[in-house]
This record gives sequence, structure tokens and C-alpha cells, in this order.
Amino acid sequence: MFAHLLRAYKPRFGWLCLLHLRVLLVLYAVQVLLCLEDRATDLEVEEGSRVRLLCKTSSDLLDSSHLQVRWYHNGRELNMNVTHSNSIINNINNNKYSQKADKNRFTLVIRNAQLEDAGLYTCEGYYANGSVLRTTTSLAVKGRPGPPTSVEVRSCHGNRAELAWRAAPANGAKIREYSLEFNTSDAPDVWYPYYERIPGDRHEFFVDLAPYGTYTFRLLARNDIGDSQPSDVTRRSCTTPPDKPDRNPKQVVTRTHKKGYLVIEWTPMQRLNFHGPGFRYHVYWRRKGSLVWESALVTEATKGHFEQEVNDVYQCYEIQVKAENELGESHQPAFIILGRSGEAEPLVAPKDFRRDPSKPLEPHKAHFIWEAVEVTDKIQGEFRGYRLQYWKSSEGRHKMQEVDVTVTPDTVERHPVVRATLAGLPANTALRAQVAVRNTHYTGPPSQTIDFFTPEGTPSAVLSLATVEVEEDYVLLQWEPPVEPNGRLTGFDIGYQPVEGTQLGPVRDLKPKIDDPETLQAKITGLEPANNYRFVVWARTSSGRGKMAYVDVQTKRGTRGSSHYRSRNGVAPLLGRRSASHVTWVLVLSLVTLVVSRTDSVHRVLH
Repeated sequence: MFAHLLRAYKPRFGWLCLLHLRVLLVLYAVQVLLCLEDRATDLEVEEGSRVRLLCKTSSDLLDSSHLQVRWYHNGRELNMNVTHSNSIINNINNNKYSQKADKNRFTLVIRNAQLEDAGLYTCEGYYANGSVLRTTTSLAVKGRPGPPTSVEVRSCHGNRAELAWRAAPANGAKIREYSLEFNTSDAPDVWYPYYERIPGDRHEFFVDLAPYGTYTFRLLARNDIGDSQPSDVTRRSCTTPPDKPDRNPKQVVTRTHKKGYLVIEWTPMQRLNFHGPGFRYHVYWRRKGSLVWESALVTEATKGHFEQEVNDVYQCYEIQVKAENELGESHQPAFIILGRSGEAEPLVAPKDFRRDPSKPLEPHKAHFIWEAVEVTDKIQGEFRGYRLQYWKSSEGRHKMQEVDVTVTPDTVERHPVVRATLAGLPANTALRAQVAVRNTHYTGPPSQTIDFFTPEGTPSAVLSLATVEVEEDYVLLQWEPPVEPNGRLTGFDIGYQPVEGTQLGPVRDLKPKIDDPETLQAKITGLEPANNYRFVVWARTSSGRGKMAYVDVQTKRGTRGSSHYRSRNGVAPLLGRRSASHVTWVLVLSLVTLVVSRTDSVHRVLH
């Protein structure tokens, strides 16, 4: 074919054209060879992944607009139609497949890849000249293994069963191990994991079982992706003969919260550890130093509690709790643990309880001192320290409050005097206080009671601070007295903070102060229209200001030429240049107007 073309073109175009034609023919041949190339790749993904398979066609020497692309999965065509300009065309197969086309690049997208999506994917590109390009991708999908099959009990002798099964489907990833689960006829819906893992290349296994049970089994396979679903339960069960228990209850302790009783507790044992009918607990106890054991049976297997009435207080006992059934006590001996009987109220009271003279009395705090008690049997329990008790003289003991003072026995030996502080007391209040010894569960008799009076403090914040009226040039504030005056109120202070955007300026006091505690409102004048302010109010005692309360206000926009502020004689006050940091205030006390003039402004506050 090429020789015929050369002979046809030689007389017409000469050797230059002939050379050019040779080059074109060589490139065409190379292009055809590219189109016939079969590209193969391997791809491995996990189940549930989103997969992209690329089908890259040849160079742009051919017109890609006339290119047709077909996709095949294991030889079956996916019936994909292709358009260009980054379009996406979905297959009719529930949107399982979609294709993205961009010029001469075609990508097959597989959503939520499953095991059945594994296989050979072939992309075939058909050109107008009949050339074909193939891209082949081998897709492996790895998933969790399938469950083992044909799980059976081959034999059952004594406390051992032999299991066999067929290998589980690996699903693309090597099976690493099997895990065995078993249940009992007493609770068939409860599955217990066997303590030993089975290597993945095993297909049979011997299982050691606890006595006195009827068991069935199931298996799970595991690979690098995860665990399989459980296999079917074995049809054949395995019943083991009874035996004495092989262990005793754990975590045996005594509790001391109940006076006049020895209270013993332990963790109840599981059904798998009963090993025979008639399971029960045998509880033994004796006073330390005694040679005679006393005992009792607890026949309820789920119970982990026993109480025995005794005639002593907080005495040391030796305790044993054994597991047994109708065949006898456990093969293992029970440990002897030490415990104590219940506590009772201490019999001793602290002496010389008084206020600490080395520290002054504060509005919300008082300091006390007393002699430490000796840690003897009179504590009737584990010594934990003291309990400070106080109440308002006007309310009585029924509203007593208590604060624990923790002291260790070692501290008592080193410090014969105890000091403690009560905080959070109400100020300006008559109070009474006392102290008592305490052990873990009880409080002893109190010391002598002392009276004291806390000094005045600063008040809490005023209540319900709000604006009653807001205009262009003034604001009317109103509030309620504080809940805790902490003394005798002497009045209120008012201040403000200029607000610029989100920034707050410093708090500035306003004069004069309110010296009448019955005055619960104030009129602030001389404000700029359409400005933001934060007004602050404090209650005051002789000890000073209390906690502040505040309200944020934006004045109304002004009306040109209007004036809302005149003195009683009808003359408007002299106003200089006003700003958020320099305002006019008016103070009215008992309907009397006080006007204070300055060269640059007039400051007035109305109450």
C-alpha cells in the first residue's frame, strides 16, 4: 500500500513532497500501533470503596470527538454511553457504575465496591478509522471473610469436645485466625468467647469445657479486613459431668456502715463456675484471736452479701467465703481476709472550742481553734477528723450547716491543736458554732457552742436593673435592692462605660452619689442621640461598694431643633460639646433640682 502511494505521488510533487509524505505515513503507522496497544494494570481495594478505572486513549492526532468507548466486566458489556465536556452518564444498574469523560480521558467509577465487582475490566476505544485501543484492569476486592461452614462436634468426652469445619471463604484476604464462641442450655442467647484463638490454617480443634453444662458452638473467621458473621450453630451439643467448684468468690470485703452488724460482701460467681447442682456460698467468720469459726450458707447464687448481728463495735474479724455445690467445697482453699464490724457514734467531744484570737473576724469568714482528741477506741470507728456545725442565731439548729475538717491520726500526734476556717458566712449576722468528732459513718457529741457576729461586708448586686424610659438625651434607670445587703445600705453609686463598636471604655463614676437607700431610680441626662452606653449601678454599705449590675442602652435618634431639658424656671441648661465621655447629669432628691454649672458643660443626675 505504501509503495503504491509513493509511485503515484513521485511525478507530481518531487522529492520534497515525497519526503513529507513519508513522514506522515510513518506517523500514521505509529498511531495505528498505539491504538492497537493493550495496557494491563492490577488494582486492589477494600469492600465498600469507591473505585476509579482510567481508560486513557491515544494522542490527539486523531479526532477524539469521533471516538467511541465501551466498558466490559469479565467480558460482559456495561452498556455505557459516552459524551464529552466532563459529563457524567449513569448505568441503568441502580447507579452502580458511572463514567466521567474529559476529552480523550475516560474514567469508570464503581460505587461501593462489593466482592462480586472483582474481575477483569476492559475499556475499548473505537476510532473512525477502525482502530481500537484496549485498557485492561484486574480489580481485586478484599472483604471480610465469609463464615466457616459445616461446623460440627466430632466427639465429646468428659470436659473436652472436638470440633471440625470447612474453611471460610477468604474473600481476597488471607484468613488469619478463627474465634470460637459457645453457649449453654441455661442461657442459649448468651455467647461466651473461648479464651484461645485458632490459627487460620486449622480446620479442627479441641475445646476444654467447664463441668456441669450443655454446650453448643459457633465459629467466626478473621482476616486483615475484619471478622466474618458467625457460622451456623452446631447441631450436636456437648454435655459435661458435674464437679466441685474450682475457685472461690473474689473481692471479699467488709462494710462498716451498719452499727451492730458484721457486713460481708463479695462478687457473685458466674454460672459457668458453678460446676454442679445446688451451688451456694459458705461464709465463715471469727473474731481475731479466736480459734472457733462461725459459718452460714448463702443459697442464692446471684447474691453477694451477708450480714451477721454482733455485740461489738468496729472490731477486727477474720473472714472466708467459699464456693460449694452438692459435690462439696471448692478445690481451691479460700483466702482469709481481715475486716471489721460496724462503726458507731464517737463517744468523745473536742475541748476548748473557741474563735482563733490570732486571726480577725471577717464579713464572710471566721477562724476557730480547739484541742485535738486522742485517737482511741472511743472514736468507735476509723477516725476521719471533725465536723464544724454552724447556724444563724435567729433561725436555730434545724437549719444547721456542716463543714468537714479532715485530719489523719498521724496529724493528731504531731499537732495537738486544730485550727480551721469557716468560709462563705453571711456578713453582719449573729451566728452560733460547734465542732464534733467524726468517723467514716457517724458524728459524735458536739463541743460547747460559741456565739459570734460577723462584721458588715459589701452588698451583692442590685436586682432587676432596667431602663424605664429611653429618649434622645436621657435615660431613666430603675432597680431593686440587693438580696444580700451584708450590712446597712447607705446608698447607691452610678457610673457608665462609653461603647465604641464592640469596645468598652473604662468605668467612670457619676456625681453626686445617691445617699438615700430608699431611692431606687435615677434619670441620666445630657446624652448624645443614637449612642451606645453601658450604665453601672452599685449598692453601698460602710464597707464599700458591692458587686456591680449593668444595663446596655442605645439612645434614640434626635429630632432637629427639639429640646427636652429645661430647669424649673424654664431656662434651658448651658450645654457644651457632648460626647459619650462627657455628658450632662441631673440629680433630683425629694423634688429638688440641683444645677452645677461648669465652663464646658453642666453635669446633672435625676433620681
